[in-house]
Amino acid sequence: MRLFPVLLLVFIYGCVGAGGHDPDWARARQQLLWPEPPAPPRIQFLRSIQAADDLAGKEQGGKVFSWLTGEKNADIRMLTPYGIAVDGDGRMWVADTEGRAVQMIDLARKRVESWRRLGEWTLLSPVGIARDPRDGKLYVSDSGLRRVFVTDKDLKFVRLLDPPGGFRRPTGLAVAPDGRVYVADTLAHIIKIFAADGRYLGEQKSGLTADGLFSLPGSLAVDRSGRLFVVDTMNFRIEYFSPDGTSLGSIGQLGDVPGSFARPRGVAVDSAQHVYVTDAAFDNVQVFDLAGRLLLGWGGPGNVPGKFNMPAGMVFDDSDRLYVVDSFNHRVQMFQYLGD
Repeated sequence: MRLFPVLLLVFIYGCVGAGGHDPDWARARQQLLWPEPPAPPRIQFLRSIQAADDLAGKEQGGKVFSWLTGEKNADIRMLTPYGIAVDGDGRMWVADTEGRAVQMIDLARKRVESWRRLGEWTLLSPVGIARDPRDGKLYVSDSGLRRVFVTDKDLKFVRLLDPPGGFRRPTGLAVAPDGRVYVADTLAHIIKIFAADGRYLGEQKSGLTADGLFSLPGSLAVDRSGRLFVVDTMNFRIEYFSPDGTSLGSIGQLGDVPGSFARPRGVAVDSAQHVYVTDAAFDNVQVFDLAGRLLLGWGGPGNVPGKFNMPAGMVFDDSDRLYVVDSFNHRVQMFQYLGD
């Protein structure tokens, strides 16, 4: 991705898309691209998902949900979604903090499921969710219960992650290509690491502070090469690490100009190693290279496609589709990285 100016979104009408081979659930609903001409487009809006209404129409969507859960006249709209995981085949799992539930939305099959209990526990404040692509296993953090749940691909409880001394406030989650699991323990200011079988492996500390502590670490991401990216919230930066835990550098700083952060929330990395960061103060997404140079930004406050109200977690699938949780708009917005 070459450097180009940070520009506001623009509506462009024409036959531009992510590719005719895309499944119906991933096809663009309108031609909305970033940046504006004459720069070539890099990001395309695909669609937004808010409720069963968005899958099959209001009446049919309600019937689908009732059939799956036994709840009638249930309001299945996301209340305050935060974390998200996807499988790339149309299924997404959303941690709805205010809704005290994990929502499974299957775009391909037009189905919705809502999970308010995992094992013997009733969810209190689910924040983070991550998926192991090797076997579909899911990890769910609940900051209120101070627990991290491990489930199978159908959200059936398997076990808890149990570090020495427990968690103080588990939030962000990420799974490495080898199955290692990273958990941001926000109030402990540290990242805790587990093996795929649940064994505790140790801590990932900051390489940029004297005491090795982050400042309220939040969302996490792991790229395809196994590098870990940490939203170091109150240090207003993204710190990233090699698979062996070596600090490789940071992106961003406190400020109110493009390329800086005020309330960084989510982080994701595309196949070309560009780093995407949501900011809940600016209601935008900014894109950086690994040297920390700003490449692109889009968003701003609002509820139309491409605008945000408290954007939070986000994730890429293997087809470079980006899913952004738009918390206070109660939806997930989907975008396509179009390449260089």
